[in-house]
Amino acid sequence: MAVLLIAAIFAVCSFVLLLLANLGTTFDSTFLPELYLVKFSQSINDRSIRYGVYNSCLYYGGKLNSCTSKTPAYLLSSTQFAELCGADLNDLPSVAVFKDLVAEYNLTIFRGIVLILPAVIFAFIVFIISFSVRKNRSSNTVPFIGAFAGLFGFFSGIGGLIIVIVTFWKTLEELESRVEGLSHQWGISIYLVGIGSGCVFVSVVCFLISLFTYNTEKRESVHWEDDDDMKTASYNNINSVPTPAHVDQTNYNYPAQPTYPPSSYPSQQQGYQQGYQKSGSYYI
Repeated sequence: MAVLLIAAIFAVCSFVLLLLANLGTTFDSTFLPELYLVKFSQSINDRSIRYGVYNSCLYYGGKLNSCTSKTPAYLLSSTQFAELCGADLNDLPSVAVFKDLVAEYNLTIFRGIVLILPAVIFAFIVFIISFSVRKNRSSNTVPFIGAFAGLFGFFSGIGGLIIVIVTFWKTLEELESRVEGLSHQWGISIYLVGIGSGCVFVSVVCFLISLFTYNTEKRESVHWEDDDDMKTASYNNINSVPTPAHVDQTNYNYPAQPTYPPSSYPSQQQGYQQGYQKSGSYYI
């Protein structure tokens, strides 16, 4: 059961880390806005955009200005990017310039970031299974389900992470070369998703170890039980053998003790006894 305890610990870590990554930029709090995937910064006007799992938020000088609607698989807002670069939203031609710039890059793949959502769900399932199996386990069915749930969570989280990196890796370099003062910074949520996915993978490994060792432990337990039964049976058989104190003397064919005729002379009785011994029918 020690390996299942390890699985439970890593499942808890995975769930917490992936949950924080999902909540980042989604709610206005003391620290959640700092949990973003990537940040665009414009040094000329001191503006920035923080991209999270469900929305992106525009900041003026470190203060929140506006956020897009919270939607799974959302698209990057070209209007928000134009405002980041200093375009006047009332000046449609200047906004159109930045919209056309963003449209040159295939950023629709960014919708695949929604894969981070099922990753936290599968991590929670692994967390529940790991604790329930430790308390009551009768077969390998539940750990098998836990291993599969962990694998789905791992591939889901890693898939979402790869999509984010692929979307911005080349795109950011090219945009930075074409827009003056534009730069980017990877956020802490990138690491939260990566570490969280790694933790759930460790739980999967622990489940697999548990699957293979459970049958071995079960066979060893049956083997020891059989040995105990054999020892108990042997002990009972030994106790059932009659000891000399319980032997029924009537069951053995001992020669009858000689009888002597009544006499008041000891020497006469000794003669009878010696004659009986010489005949070979009485042994002392």
